[in-house]
Formats: sequence, structure tokens, C-alpha cells
Amino acid sequence: MRVEPLPDAPPSDDNRATPTALSGPSGPPLGIERAGVEPVPSERRHGRPRTLFTLWFGANVQFATLSVGALSTSVFGLGLVPAILAITLGTLLSSAMVGLFSTRGPLTGVLQLIQTRGPFGRLGALPSAAFTVVNGVGWCVVDTLLGMFILRDLTGLAFAPALVLMAAAQLAVAVVGYRMIHAVERGLALALVAVFAVVSVYGFGGARTTAPATPSDGLLAAFLLVVAVTAARGLGWSAYASDYSRYLPATASTRRVFLAAGGGSALAGVWIGSLGAAIGTVAAVDDPSTMVSGLLPDALGTVVLAALLLSTLASTVIDLYSGAMAALAAGFTLPRWVSVLVVGGLGTVLSWYAGHGDFASQLQDFLLMTGYWLAPWGAVLVTAYWWRERGLHGTARLYDARHRFGWGLPSMAVALLAEIPFMNQSLYTGPLAAAHPAVGPFGLLVGFVVAAAVYAALTAWRPTPPAGLPAPGAPSPTPASPPVG
Repeated sequence: MRVEPLPDAPPSDDNRATPTALSGPSGPPLGIERAGVEPVPSERRHGRPRTLFTLWFGANVQFATLSVGALSTSVFGLGLVPAILAITLGTLLSSAMVGLFSTRGPLTGVLQLIQTRGPFGRLGALPSAAFTVVNGVGWCVVDTLLGMFILRDLTGLAFAPALVLMAAAQLAVAVVGYRMIHAVERGLALALVAVFAVVSVYGFGGARTTAPATPSDGLLAAFLLVVAVTAARGLGWSAYASDYSRYLPATASTRRVFLAAGGGSALAGVWIGSLGAAIGTVAAVDDPSTMVSGLLPDALGTVVLAALLLSTLASTVIDLYSGAMAALAAGFTLPRWVSVLVVGGLGTVLSWYAGHGDFASQLQDFLLMTGYWLAPWGAVLVTAYWWRERGLHGTARLYDARHRFGWGLPSMAVALLAEIPFMNQSLYTGPLAAAHPAVGPFGLLVGFVVAAAVYAALTAWRPTPPAGLPAPGAPSPTPASPPVG
């Protein structure tokens, strides 16, 4: 692959950072990151691809992964073996996307959402930015509720104090930024391996081969639904992937970046998801913390719940960080740390209302709704960057204020329309899913294929643009920053 040099100052009003802000995450982990949505200059790049393994491993060795896995047996009614197969398939699919998108970080030095501007345009990328904020807020709600379940069992705290404690801890890490997040994930990775190894002994040891529930629409529909829900959980990370690889040097091995990010996500996702499926054969997912602590002796259960609380915190800060970055990419002129507080505050408020509903049902609906968006969005990026513009990594067009729209948004619109008949959750059930429930989970695959095909067709008539330049017919970058390459 050919790597083009990064421009020192892209031609855009996004470049509002001071020289200090451009320093990126240099300095101690407790120093607040001030960088925004501008590219990371080459002289500020550092680190090795292996750091992505601990980041994504730690992000997936957590309570939400366990809870989603438990849905497969406790709610959807799969037996243990088919549940593990479905979880493995869904995890591998989504982890491949995390690994693939992570490779763009070192090549460009920019956020995932800024890269979306290539096929979507500056204005065309705004719906994706809005969705990423919603995705970050939604996962903040999920993880906050899981943390509150644990705090309640550990301390006996009431709902409101537990919510305040969770919100404060999550925001403290996310406000500091990139280096703190990597440090937290790296520190937790080994500790969580030990904790979940203990839980695995009890969870797999006491598991049954049959599920406590009966599939309401048949085994095939249940299997495909588990694949879809598991893939949707992992796809949520793909919207942020290059946010955490953009500080790596441009010379970082693409293969190693892919294997580190995708491998960390896949290994943890399959392990913890399968463990959740095993626990789901003997415990209900309505109260996730009791689902785990009920398997263990009292003292050991306390230690494990405390570790799970930390894992939940580690997961939430990634969603808050990238949700806040998405708000900046959408054009809000807040400092990054203020954006984190806004996104986290919104998540905390929504957690207050969501905490009184059916957790399992809400989690299933949230996963499917995010998947319906992420599948076609990811398909457009894959088609654009790994087919139409393969090997080209310039950034000037991403910051060109006159590159307003691309073919990505209409491609996604067509794909979303194609998904509607397949949608199957409590908010809306499409006609195909209502008549044939087994075809409902194919909605994500349909969305991916349709978006890729439409984007490929709409862009077939034009040649691939040179690196860093707009497509033919689009305005050239401003004279203030000459074309890259």
C-alpha cells in the first residue's frame, strides 16, 4: 500500500486547535487530551500495533459481552453448543470490521467519522455523526445500568446514589482522554483475564446443554437472531475503530494492526460471549449481577463483581470518548472534554428512565436498531476504501469544506429501505419478519449487501481520485493547503 504524507493543516474550519492541542496524547496519562478532530501530525505519532490488542481485548472482556451472550440461551432458547457457534460467527464478523477499520488510523491519522466524509461528504456524514453520538449514549446507558446492578448488590445503594457514582467514575476517565483510556484498558486486561477465568470454571462447570427457554419462532430463527445480535454488539465498536489507532506511526504494519485490533476483539468476544451463554442455561438475565454472583461463593462473588464493575467502567469510557468526538466531527465547537461531559450527562439522564424497564428486552432492541444502521454504513466504507480508492490515503478531501455530499448517503438510504421488511423488534416488525420470523435476522446482511452494491454502481462511472484530492468534478482544495502527494 502507498502511504501519502499528512498535511500539516488541512483546509478546513475544523482546524481550530492550538499548537498544544496538536501535541496529541503526549505527556502523562493524567494530562487531559486537548486534541480535537484535526489529523495527528506524523511527528506526534507513537506506539505499536500490539497496544490495540489490549485495548480491544479489555473493551470486550466485560459485563455487557457476558449479558449479550446470556440472551442466546436464557431468552432466545438456543442450546449451549448452537449458542456458542452463533456467538462465534457473529463475533468474528464484527471483529473483522473492527480490525479493518483500525488499519485506517495509522494511514490517515484521523478519526473514523472524519474518514466517513470521503464517501459521504461533509454534510452527508452528519447523520453518521449523529448516529455515533446516539450509539455512544446508548452504550453508556447499557453499561451504566449494568454498573448500577453491581453497585446495588455490592453496597446496597439505592438507585440514585449508584447512578451518581457510576456517572462520576465514567466521566473522570473519558474526560482525560486517549492515553488514560489505553492505560486503563491495559491495566485491566490481565486482571480481568484472571477474574473471568475463575467465573469460567463455575460458569462452564455448572452449565447445562439445554436452554431454560423455548425458541418462540424455531431453532433456525433463534440461531440467526443470536448471530445478528452478537454481530451488532461488535459492530458498535467499528464506528470508533480508527479513533484508537490514529496515533500509531504511518509506518505501522497494516497486517499487525488488523490482527491486534480484530484479534483482541474476537478472542474476548467469543470467550466472554460463550461464558454468558453457559451461565444463561442456569440463570435468568433479568438481573445480570445476580446471574453471576449466584454461581459463586460469597467472598469470591464479591471480588468478581468488583472486577466486573471495573470492566463496565472501562467499556463505557470508550463510548463516551468517541461519542464526544462524533459531536465535534458534526461541527460543534466545544472543547473535547466539555463534549464528553455533555454526552455522558445525556447518557446518565437516560439511564434514570431506562433503569425501570425490562433490561433484556431493551438490550435486544438497542442492539438490533444499531445493527440496522451500522451494517450499511460499514459496507459503504469498505467499498469506498478497500475497492474504489484502495491504496490511497490522502486527507485533504476529508477536510475540504466544499466536498459536501458523496454517494454514501443515498446508498445508505436505499439499504435502510431494503432492511425495513426484515426488521423484527418490539418497536417495529416488518412484513417479511412478521410472516417468516426466520428471515428477520437477515436484515443486517441485506443492508450490507445492498449498500455495497448501490455505492459500487453509483461510483462505477467515475475514475478513482488521486490520493488526497476530490473526485473529478468536485472542487479542488483551497490554495492554503496544496494537494497531498
